Order: sequence, then C-alpha cells, then structure tokens
Amino acid sequence: MGLFRKHRSESKVDPSAPTALTEVATSSDMVAQQRRPFTAAELAPLVARSARSWGNDARIYLIVSDAVRPDGFADEWAFHVLFPALRSEGTWRFGPSEDGASTVLSTKVAPVPEPGTTEFLMAQISTQLMIDVNEAWDLRLQLISALPDEFVDSPSVAAAIERAEPMAFAFGPIRLKARTLPTGDAVWEWASNGVFHVPFASPVDAEVPAT
Repeated sequence: MGLFRKHRSESKVDPSAPTALTEVATSSDMVAQQRRPFTAAELAPLVARSARSWGNDARIYLIVSDAVRPDGFADEWAFHVLFPALRSEGTWRFGPSEDGASTVLSTKVAPVPEPGTTEFLMAQISTQLMIDVNEAWDLRLQLISALPDEFVDSPSVAAAIERAEPMAFAFGPIRLKARTLPTGDAVWEWASNGVFHVPFASPVDAEVPAT
C-alpha cells in the first residue's frame, strides 16, 4: 500500500463518475504509524496521485502550513485542489491523529457550492443566483492556476526566510503557503511585518524579496 495505510474511509459518491459531484466525499488514511513531520515535497506526490484518481484535470493550487519549523518540516500541511470537470474542490489535510501517535491524511472533496451551505440553498431557489454561481465558478477557473509539480521544497524556503529575517522563527513555527499570484508567478509566501515571496519552482536566492 506504499506510504498510505487505511485508517478509516467514508465516501458518498463514486470517484470514477465523470459528472459533477452532488454530495460531499470524505476519507481518512494513516500516512505514518509513528507521528513525524514532513516537508511539502514529501507529501505533494501522494496528493497528486490521490487527486488524479478523482480526475486527470486536478489542480493543486494552494499549499499551506501554520507550523513550519526552521528546518522546513511541519506536523501539519494542507493541499487545496480544484476539479474543473467535477465542479468541485478538495482538501488533502495532513496532521496528527486524535491520540497524537501517528500522522493521518483527511480528505474532503465537495461540490461548489457545497450542499447545505447558504450559497447552495439560495442557488436552488433562484435562477439568477444559480447563474451568478456558475459565472463565479468559471471566473475562478480562469484565475486559479495549478502549482508546478516540481518545486523548491520547504527546507530551502525556510532557510532563505531565516537568512532574510534572522528572527523569523524566534516565536516558534511560522505560517507558510504556496500560491499563484495574479501575475501568474507561483511563489512561496510568508507574512510578517511585510509579505515575503520566494519563487516556488526556481532556485532560492540568498535573499527573500519583499513585496
């Protein structure tokens, strides 16, 4: 089974269905029997394989951790994925198990808008609102680009941040995220007194440029 070990699984839809999802699907899998931190690049291939089992058009567009240490490892990571053909969004979230002994992956794939939300309920009773929802989804697909499959890993990014801001980790782990800017540039982003960007898919410079 590779790195994944089945822990618990619950799915309300058929992942092979070619049409848009109509319900939320969730699952939970054990990643490591003994809890340990990971880098972003260690987990990204697992997410990509899992996401593409839902649809070959899967786009990993955002990677986030609120607990990146100075060595670039973190106990928690979240990968956000768009599925254009399924008209859905998914989150692959890695973190400690409830007892803290192991690392688990919790996956959620939900239609947009998600059933049960106010947006969904309003769209069901208003043709105009449904049109607005559809237009918003189309615009979202136009604006959000997939992050490159190969990228500068979080340890190199953490080291670059610490070179630029020696006190960056003075109060503990930091929040680090990868996203695509409106300019089309994929970056790692860290916010402190300002916002610092590191190129996502190119070698890390000695200095982190501030924007």
